Amino acid sequence: MTFRRKSLAALLAFLFGALGAHRIYLGRPRWWLPLAVTALTVPLLIGVRNWYQTPAFFVLMVPVVAGFIEALVIALMSDDRFDTRFNAATERRNHSGWDAVLVAIATLMVGATVLMTSLVLLFQTIFEGTAR
Repeated sequence: MTFRRKSLAALLAFLFGALGAHRIYLGRPRWWLPLAVTALTVPLLIGVRNWYQTPAFFVLMVPVVAGFIEALVIALMSDDRFDTRFNAATERRNHSGWDAVLVAIATLMVGATVLMTSLVLLFQTIFEGTAR
């Protein structure tokens, strides 16, 4: 069993949450689900003029936002709880400090912006579609 660092898991979720990289790193089951959604929706966006108003874009935002949420949950989880869950078979323990805090701050800034932008585009698309 390998030792898993909490700050690295949170960083992977922040950067590559839509691909499920943090789920692979943590050895979680069904790690492929975010990757499958991303892989199925990205080709539907290629070559589309208003790609940000297509249903595929909004489906793609689900694993993206979920990755930000998981990054925040991992970064704010206590070291003991993280070690109990993901490092039970190892003797080493996490002693995260500012690295986890900085990942949490970046996640809040970028994740909130992505979520709010996606919601604005969703409502714009819905209301423009009903006005026609």
